[in-house]
Order: sequence, then structure tokens, then C-alpha cells
Amino acid sequence: MRIARIYNNNVALTQTYSGEQIVVIGKGLAFGKRKGDMVDPTLIEQTFVPESGMSDESLSWSLAKIPSEILGITTDLESLVKAEGISISHSFIVPVADHINYAVIRAKEGLTVDYPLAVEVSQLYPQEVRFGRRALELVKDRMGIELPDIESIPLAMHLVNSQFASEDMGSTYRMTEVFAQIFEVIGAGFGGPVDRSLMSAARFVTHLRYLFVRASQHQPPDSSPSLPLLLESMREAHPRAFACARKVRLVLEMHLNQPLTDDELTYLTIHIARLARDQYSIS
Repeated sequence: MRIARIYNNNVALTQTYSGEQIVVIGKGLAFGKRKGDMVDPTLIEQTFVPESGMSDESLSWSLAKIPSEILGITTDLESLVKAEGISISHSFIVPVADHINYAVIRAKEGLTVDYPLAVEVSQLYPQEVRFGRRALELVKDRMGIELPDIESIPLAMHLVNSQFASEDMGSTYRMTEVFAQIFEVIGAGFGGPVDRSLMSAARFVTHLRYLFVRASQHQPPDSSPSLPLLLESMREAHPRAFACARKVRLVLEMHLNQPLTDDELTYLTIHIARLARDQYSIS
């Protein structure tokens, strides 16, 4: 691999013989080097592929200010996430490393930050919050810096965002707000708050997350000729779940700014009926 750009003594952008660009990280691997020089492969500790479409200027600005130690932690976190079978985009590394870097700076300066929707994120994305806490453990183990537990919340949201290959964290937070509102609607419909740790709640959240993805891509839900009959059956067998699903559909249509089909209403009714069975013992 030849050096295409040097960010600092420990981080460089390289280009392979096939033309692929790869960021390499390693102590002193770019020291005394110039563009076009070969990289000593024995010095490479971590690598990652930059996000396609990200400008060289933006990548350069980000990587130049992030210590290689934090980039190394983040690439290890990426490996852990992928080992658990979670599909994420290339946009994972730079934003997560950037966040950890500023969290470390804040910790050194004694500054704290409050994050919105901390309770909702913990309830809706338990797997991602566990990732956030694992990131904090790595920072403590390798850098000797203990970050506040609240930092696991934005790190969890970065993982949620990366699973949707989105660069807009604002939309991910808005999606989380909608999920919280939906559970409030269900709780009001059945006379008590929903236990979001239930497996049926987790499955419902997964369905809602991919509904948002489909909606953003203008893809219809999976359909079947039997769904209209199933909807009528669910309406008769689970009238409260059906009535609640209609309210949830209105909430979703308002936030997605597009109508949802009766097929989607069927899926909403099924998920809410399962929640009613598990949470409220309503068959």
C-alpha cells in the first residue's frame, strides 16, 4: 500500500494496487514519510475503509484531530459489533471515534453533558446501550480514563444510526421519540405502562425500526393475499389491539408524512396483540 495522504505520524490514507483506499493506524507508521511512499506493514495496528461519498477534506479534518489510540479503540468496537452479527455502515468509525474523543476531553476538563431521551434509549435499544458501556470499558482499560455512564447513551445512538447507514443523528433521535410516543399510546389503551424489556416489546421495536427504513426508501411492507382476511380476523379477535393499532398508525403517518397501508395496520395489530397478551394477560 502506498500513502495517499498523511493525517499525523500515526494515521494515513493509503491506496492499494487495486485502487481501494484504506485508512491505516499504527505508532509512527507515517513518521518521515511522504505521499507515494510505501507503508511498512509491520507497523499497521488497525485499518478501516472510509465511508464512500465522504469528502477527503472532511475525512482529513476529522482524522487529524482524533488520537490514534481512540481510533484503535473504535476499530476494535467495530469488530466486536460485526462479530455479534450486527450489520453497520462504514460511517460507524469516524463519528464514534469523534464522540469518544470529545467525551475524553470533557472528562479531563471536568465537564458533564445531559442527553435527551436517556430513559427511552435504555429501554428501546438495550443491545446498543450494552455496546455503549463496552466502549466506556475499553476507554478505561486502555486510556485509564473513566467516562460517565451517561456517555453510553449517545454511543448507543451512533450504533442505531449506523445500522441504518444514515448520517443524520437528528432523524434517529426523532425516531426514538416516536417509539416512546407509540408505547404511551399503547399504555393508555390498555390502562398501564408497557414493560419495554419484554421480548414482544423488543420485537415490536425491531419492526418499527425497519418500518422507518422502508418508509424512508418508499418501500411497501411485505404483502400477502391473506393479509386482508387476517386483519379482519384480528379485528374480531383482538378489538382493543386493533383500535390501538389504528391510533398508532395515525402517529406514524403524522411523523413519516405518508399514509400506511392496511397491510401495515395488520402487522401493527399483531404486535400490539402480543404485547397485550404478555403485558396485560389479554388474549
